Amino acid sequence: MNEIPFTRLLEVAVCAAKAAGQHALANKDRRTEAIRVLDHDIKLKLDVECQDIAEQVILSEFPDHGILGEEAERPNDSSVYEWIIDPIDGTMNFSHGFEYWCSSVAVRHHDRVVAGCVFAPEYDTYYTAHIEDVAKRNGEPIAVAQTEHLHRAMIFTGLAKLGESSTAPYFDLFRTLAVNTKKLRINGAAALDLCRVADGTCDGFFEAGIHLWDYAAAGLIAERAGARLAVYPDGESLHGATVLAANPHLIEELQAIHTESI
Repeated sequence: MNEIPFTRLLEVAVCAAKAAGQHALANKDRRTEAIRVLDHDIKLKLDVECQDIAEQVILSEFPDHGILGEEAERPNDSSVYEWIIDPIDGTMNFSHGFEYWCSSVAVRHHDRVVAGCVFAPEYDTYYTAHIEDVAKRNGEPIAVAQTEHLHRAMIFTGLAKLGESSTAPYFDLFRTLAVNTKKLRINGAAALDLCRVADGTCDGFFEAGIHLWDYAAAGLIAERAGARLAVYPDGESLHGATVLAANPHLIEELQAIHTESI
């Protein structure tokens, strides 16, 4: 099988992410149509529709590629390419009309993420990267902030969607981060948070209990913008992980906090 140029893979990732995001944006009046309502989350009809749209874009170009999405999987063990889709990251935000949400599409080649796009429709902003180019926002290169000390940094984070007893360690971690940083912020969309690390809006990202589709594209974007990414797989969840991202000055401080918290 001939290898596909990274630029071509990225073009398709952009088309798929934009198609999914634009469908969600055009149907905001349906944002409360739920399939399931959980204690701390919600699954929308639009989640499924947007994933289907992203898949259609991808499979129309590469019908033999595998798909791993938040809403469904279409594995293909005969292909060395796998697309990773989060059709609406920040579903709770979207369902409440809060504009901080995005659509994310990445592609792996031999299990390595090589290209990805995160599209934030409400901001008309898209972030891109492939492994042989710098990260970009709306086509223009971006870079991480160069804050040197955690006590001067603004860090984006989140809290895992678990039961009350299981959540206690995450509150302890939140408190530790709050004490050791300038400011801590919870926005509700991990992929967009990582892109805000990439463009220097915030100084770092630290969140437990997220999944591969949350960080596959955005993690690559952050790395290609100069961030260091640390991923600690969750042994209890197939695609779950704790993810840290920051410039080289801050990453070791964040890793030390992670080490102390486990």
